[in-house]
Amino acid sequence: MWPYYIILGAGVILFVAALLSFRSTLAFLQKAEKATATVTSLRVIESDGEVYLPLFTFRTRNNIEYTYELPEGSNPSFWAVGETETVIYDPADPSSVRLYTYFRIFVWPLVLISIALPLLVVGGGYFVAAQFLK
Repeated sequence: MWPYYIILGAGVILFVAALLSFRSTLAFLQKAEKATATVTSLRVIESDGEVYLPLFTFRTRNNIEYTYELPEGSNPSFWAVGETETVIYDPADPSSVRLYTYFRIFVWPLVLISIALPLLVVGGGYFVAAQFLK
């Protein structure tokens, strides 16, 4: 019976973490501003072959230029030099940048909730079923 307490507890913790992450993401979106970023270069790193990391350059509303390197790469590159992408950034801290796509904005809430829900179903389901199997 105690493994179900652990499973349920882990599910509750991950569910709360997903809610906090979602709240943090919404707070970021409320204060964020949009900008159009241009791929200015592709940095090549060695990781089981060549991986291309795009370097984006964008201008804030104050006309200050910032660069943002995407922390993940690909081979072949998803982007070419000169391509544009919409980014969102925190006006108080323009180094806090995210690509403006659904998955990139909500990745952590989605990952946490997708792990938490099965744990809650299994852990909680045991205790619900135990009430009917007495």
